[in-house]
Amino acid sequence: MKQYALVVKQDELSKKVAKEIRTGLMGVLEYNQNDPDLVISVGGDGTMLMSVHQYLKHDVNFVGVHTGTLGFFTDFQKDEVLELIELIKKNEYFVTSRSLLEIKVKYNEGIKTYLALNEMRIDHGYATQVIDVYINNELLEVFRGNGLCISTPSGSTAYNKSIGGAVIYPGSPLMQLTEVAGIQHNAYRSLGSSLILDAAKVIRLEGGHFDQVYLGIDHLSYSIEKVEYIEVRIAEKKVNFIEYKNKSFIQRIRGAFINGWNLL
Repeated sequence: MKQYALVVKQDELSKKVAKEIRTGLMGVLEYNQNDPDLVISVGGDGTMLMSVHQYLKHDVNFVGVHTGTLGFFTDFQKDEVLELIELIKKNEYFVTSRSLLEIKVKYNEGIKTYLALNEMRIDHGYATQVIDVYINNELLEVFRGNGLCISTPSGSTAYNKSIGGAVIYPGSPLMQLTEVAGIQHNAYRSLGSSLILDAAKVIRLEGGHFDQVYLGIDHLSYSIEKVEYIEVRIAEKKVNFIEYKNKSFIQRIRGAFINGWNLL
């Protein structure tokens, strides 16, 4: 018997939905939080990000139940639990793979590697950063501003979109570099728009202002100091999502940003 795990947002509605799932899957899948084949996320896109990071070292598939409004990583709403259970019983689905970012941070004492499903961000909040941006060891620009965001296609609809980045169709092995409040005047200039790069490219960030900067990896945040450089590329590892419904990315875009889910 295949095994599953639950990652649940800690509100009463999500806990109730998770209980319904466990009851419905008794005798169908074995509940195993430590070594699952399927991870069911109950909550929102933030809960799905937590799920992915919790099981990054496992070979698992993910599916989401949203207990608010439908998100990009969740195919089922809170009143569709029985439908999800029946589809799991039928074992009819297809798998889509999403790209991850590999972020290598070179500290004085060594290199630490992170993986991100949505994006990595560096920002200071109250002090201007000066960052040399290299693409495959070739200087692109000297950026001045609050920070930079590098996102995957999955993350292009998240923080990246809120700072003016482009939305990229998922499944493409691309990453996007977007400025956060870049300074543009007579003395200082940078690209001023998003730059989309393929999997053959490596972004390297160098700066003397990396001390006391915050490094964001999806929903996680780290204060970093004594950093020589940060390198970002498309990771070899991917994350697999199970889709039981044939809901297109265009439908998700329309529902989230244009018409609203109730009008689809």
